[in-house]
Amino acid sequence: MFQDSQSMLPQAKPSLPHAIVLGDDTQRPAIRIAPLSDEERYRTAKTLPGDSMLTSKLSAGLQAVPSLLVEEGHRGKRLMEVVISGDLVRAKDGVGLRAWTVDANNKISEHAKLFDADKLQTMVNAAAVWQVASVVVAQKHLADISAKLDAIRKGVEHVSHFLDEKRRAMVTGTYEYLELAASAISKGELSPAIRTELESCDRELIQVQHHLQQELIRRSELPIEHKEMFGTEDLQKDAMTKYERLKDLAKDMRLTLKTRALAWYVLSLYSGEPALKQARMEGLLRSVEWVEARLQNIESSAERDCQNFSSLWNKGTTLAIRKTNVREAAQALSDDLVTGAHEAKKDVQASNALLLTHDAPTYLVFEVEDGRIGELRMCAS
Repeated sequence: MFQDSQSMLPQAKPSLPHAIVLGDDTQRPAIRIAPLSDEERYRTAKTLPGDSMLTSKLSAGLQAVPSLLVEEGHRGKRLMEVVISGDLVRAKDGVGLRAWTVDANNKISEHAKLFDADKLQTMVNAAAVWQVASVVVAQKHLADISAKLDAIRKGVEHVSHFLDEKRRAMVTGTYEYLELAASAISKGELSPAIRTELESCDRELIQVQHHLQQELIRRSELPIEHKEMFGTEDLQKDAMTKYERLKDLAKDMRLTLKTRALAWYVLSLYSGEPALKQARMEGLLRSVEWVEARLQNIESSAERDCQNFSSLWNKGTTLAIRKTNVREAAQALSDDLVTGAHEAKKDVQASNALLLTHDAPTYLVFEVEDGRIGELRMCAS
């Protein structure tokens, strides 16, 4: 009895997939995981700060990956690489992610059916890889956040009397929450609690800003009364005091805008809600436009105040000098407002540019030994 010659041939062992990708589009995945053959790339990579918490999360999320991408018979250490696309991390919220195995040409592998789909989906549902990806992208921004916090801290130390205790607490409270956010990111966590609190912080800062805006309008339009019977010396002092106090108010407004800008920046590091982030940015820029629009009002107010300088007891040159002093004080106020508006706009634009810059793919490498993931390292693109 003869057997079919084909049945005598050993069955070809199916090839393993080249990589696993996570996201909603295989061509633009949020995360790509693959074996790494370049040992030099691993050796020269920099160890991530706060890697212990990240490693723990990554281990939970990637527990199925090595066995899917590396032959069962392989023993000893294995190197893996995770490529994170920052723009997708920030634009998506991780809900509804899918996982695929792909070949070397980034096409869905014909052998994907050989692997346990439940394992892949469990990895996605755990969301650990997604969380790690978001934190890794966020950590690129720590130096920028720290610099902005330093600038705000200096402003907090010199908050003027225009902010009452309640409103001052709103600004300082937001500052402290942003410090907590930076600390959490540095330790490998994007805290959901801080994310939730940022909503309240932004709402409270808008209230503070509206208060300052109303105060600016009211005080700038408040006429200076000429109470002297002889001369205009006291009138000049009152007018100068008016604009000096308005400069303090402008300083508080600058601090509030800076704090709002940083709160928006930190919010943008969290994944998801791109429409909300865009709306917040547009709201900030509208606030800057409001400040710029007040400059003409201040100039008009200064001219009205100068019209009061009329006295038979003062020479024309004296009156002219005192009017010039008032105009210069008003101009100094305008300059402060322009500077504050410019800084706020620059903060938003620079932060947005940083977000786009850091959206370039992030490359993490790590070592796996007997199913345990070693330290995470970040390497150059």
